[in-house]
Amino acid sequence: MKISQLGLMLLAVVGISAQTAMAQEWGTVTGRFVIDGKAPTIPADEITKDVEFCGAKLPNPSLKVGDNGGVQDVAMWLFLDRGDKAPTPHPSYAEAAKKPVVVDNKACLYSPHVVGLLVGQKVEFKNSDPIPHNFKVEGFANSGMNNLVPVGGVFEHKFTSEERYPMNASCSIHPWMAGKIIVRESPYMAVSAEDGTFTIENMPVGKHKLQVWHEIPGTIKEMNVGGKKVKDRKGLLEIEVKPGNNDLGDIKIDAGLLTPKK
Repeated sequence: MKISQLGLMLLAVVGISAQTAMAQEWGTVTGRFVIDGKAPTIPADEITKDVEFCGAKLPNPSLKVGDNGGVQDVAMWLFLDRGDKAPTPHPSYAEAAKKPVVVDNKACLYSPHVVGLLVGQKVEFKNSDPIPHNFKVEGFANSGMNNLVPVGGVFEHKFTSEERYPMNASCSIHPWMAGKIIVRESPYMAVSAEDGTFTIENMPVGKHKLQVWHEIPGTIKEMNVGGKKVKDRKGLLEIEVKPGNNDLGDIKIDAGLLTPKK
């Protein structure tokens, strides 16, 4: 009887150890957002202030499509169903969270146009232009802010609550200026680069849901992933992360979805 109990105990320990090892496996998710069809032409913004520096017109930054069809500034973040608990992040994210995120004013545009950051992570709102700007940021979970940033100045801020969707950033002095700020509790998020590529490093192995968003349509309710059409009213993309690299390939977004409504 004692041997049997000991055997059961050993089996239990082995089982727990196996589960722990599995929980510590990680995978990196990569892919590329591309436009499916001809990119719409979006009129340039008319400049009404500080024309001598900003110029008479500036490209509208809401849609950026590269020569290879890659779509920039598509955002995605870990989505949790009600009652679900976010997975414990990989240890590497603890150090990354200590580094400030920089949002700069460059040539009368925000750089970057879309940025993601963690709750409580320091943001440095900078002004690299030779003219004053202000940062007006409006969210739902966080109190709004409206701060002047003089030439060469920096305003530091921390957002204390997660936002369900990106917050609007604007400049009251220069009304065409606009940007988006994503604030999440989980570090598992990404914003596509100039060529449309994205990387989410060290996700726990297992099944996850990612919410996909772009400024023009909001949540991307239709995508083509690996030749398969994905439709979801919340813009959710379900993936299974395996150890190592998980390349989702090209994720196609119909050009019609990226056409601004008149």
